[in-house]
Amino acid sequence: MIPVANRFQFALPDPRRRDGWTRVGNLDITTTAFLVVAGVASMFLWAISKAAVLKLAFHPSLVRDGEIWRLATWPLANPPTQIWVVITLAFFWFIGHAVEDLVGRNRYLKLILAVTILPATFVTLLPGLSFPTVPEIGLGLLASVMFVIFAAQYPEQPFFFGIPAWVLALVYVGIDVLRLTGDRLWGTLLLTLSAIALGLVVVRQWGFADRLEFIPRIGQQRKPSQRHKSRTKGSRSRSKDTDTVVEGPWAAPPRPPTGPDLANAQRELDALLDKISATGLDSLSADEKRKLNELSKRLR
Repeated sequence: MIPVANRFQFALPDPRRRDGWTRVGNLDITTTAFLVVAGVASMFLWAISKAAVLKLAFHPSLVRDGEIWRLATWPLANPPTQIWVVITLAFFWFIGHAVEDLVGRNRYLKLILAVTILPATFVTLLPGLSFPTVPEIGLGLLASVMFVIFAAQYPEQPFFFGIPAWVLALVYVGIDVLRLTGDRLWGTLLLTLSAIALGLVVVRQWGFADRLEFIPRIGQQRKPSQRHKSRTKGSRSRSKDTDTVVEGPWAAPPRPPTGPDLANAQRELDALLDKISATGLDSLSADEKRKLNELSKRLR
């Protein structure tokens, strides 16, 4: 007979392993995790000393007075002034990890530093009277930037009520733009838009957000594929001979793998995804990218 106490014992699932900088207990300390933990800590610091937390906020006039650290510290300060601060931290945990897993931890750290420091430096150099600002503090702006990047990479990803990511990102940013324009806070508006634009440009250079073709990749030129041209021409000629409408040179979809083939295909795909998570998409060779595309289609 099983003891009553043992009947109700169960094990919680292990937290998902991430490519963090270190590990504390069961928590992988990624860049995203560090920012969220720092944000939670700043809430407790607020209860001890509001002045200490406000010392981290970005304000151009104070940076001009010599408080240079404010260019980098403003995302760390998240005062517990309203419930939206907690929601922002939770949202950043989700969306920040999604982008960090996409580009890899090293690139993600560079991305965070770039969109934190460079737009703030740009706004600081503008004349304060012509470009008024409010103090920038917390992870709200970084969450907006990461969400736009996520939506650019996965535009059709459904969110609340099945709304695609690109629609929510457009509404999310649009509301901020309308609010800041109405308040005539041109400096804060430029800070927001420049941070988002810089984030998109950076990830575009790394080979992501392929649909944003209007953002050029430095050192790369788009050239029409000769193979694609010949296949297209062949498809058109065959459509004339057989009186069949052909939309394009599309090959028949491969049959999904089953049994041992399914397990092997899944292992190969997992290995490629792990490599992308660690070092980014550009680390894959041409053959690996082709294999990734093939496995993705087969396992749909």
